[in-house]
Amino acid sequence: MRTWRDIPQNVKPRAMPRAVRRRLWLRRLGWVGLACGLAALFVGAYAVARMMAEGELQLSRASNAEPISEVVLRTNGVLDQAWIVRRLALPPEATLLDLDLAALRERLLADRQVITVSLTRKFPTTLEVSLSERAPVARINVRASAGGPPRPQLVARDGVVYAGSGYDAQLLGELPWLGGVKLRRRAAGGETREGREGGAGFEPIFGMALVAELLATARNEAPALYKTWRVVSLARLESDAEIEVKTDSIDRIIFNARESAGFLRQIAQLDLLLDSVQASPGAISEINLAIGRMVDGRIQVPVTFREGADSHGARIEGPGRSGTSSIAVPAYPPVRSSPTPNFFHPTRPAAREF
Repeated sequence: MRTWRDIPQNVKPRAMPRAVRRRLWLRRLGWVGLACGLAALFVGAYAVARMMAEGELQLSRASNAEPISEVVLRTNGVLDQAWIVRRLALPPEATLLDLDLAALRERLLADRQVITVSLTRKFPTTLEVSLSERAPVARINVRASAGGPPRPQLVARDGVVYAGSGYDAQLLGELPWLGGVKLRRRAAGGETREGREGGAGFEPIFGMALVAELLATARNEAPALYKTWRVVSLARLESDAEIEVKTDSIDRIIFNARESAGFLRQIAQLDLLLDSVQASPGAISEINLAIGRMVDGRIQVPVTFREGADSHGARIEGPGRSGTSSIAVPAYPPVRSSPTPNFFHPTRPAAREF
């Protein structure tokens, strides 16, 4: 029995339109192009990585062949070649690529005399170190341990306490001592605790910028007076904005620290006052420049004399309590020059090479 499937089919299939075939080929070519591009990108990346690895290997071989032969130190302070070599403690056979610059930087910053550090490799065998240093403005006694003897430390303008290295002994001997200060040691987690042990790790001393301004003004404008200053007390700085100075012959000179610009006027008034008072050495106990009052274009400055002291020649402008007189000085004494901002001047050049 025959069915319709046995009948010969002579009808040709319908031809695919030319536009459809073109789109199909373009799509296939696009996939092929994408595959070729990815392959080329992979091959290129592999070649670049291999070239960089070979270059680093060649550089490592070249540098490893020569240990560090020179350390160049540039600083604005007094630290020298011996200090930098001792502090870095580089192995004798170390090369530039062997160095961990971040670790070396932290090692140098651990000495609080150093403010900033920059280390640079200078191939093939030179390490360059650039430092900026703190400069001392005063001294302070710090106990290394409870009950131990105090050791002198230096205090910078920003209040940082540090041991100090490389300074001239005579210049350090001219620095006044700080008093009325309660140091606070930095503890773990940023907390602080009171103490006077050790010489590093303390919180900066409050108000040292004002103290530095006062000392710089006295040193520049009245060097003869400044040489007699022995102790600068900060006991009343935070509470009353007053700085007290003890000299060779006067127990207390009180300065108003509310405005640092007023230090020049107060130093000048102090200089004129001491010139006008013909008192015997050691006769004056206290001079209070912080509470002077204006009278007839002049400022009345309270001056306290020791009991039984000879104050002949002091000009008494008003009644005062026993042993106290008000000395008149010009309200606006002539200004000789402006104080320079830096108190301590290093004796070595700002940049050195070793």
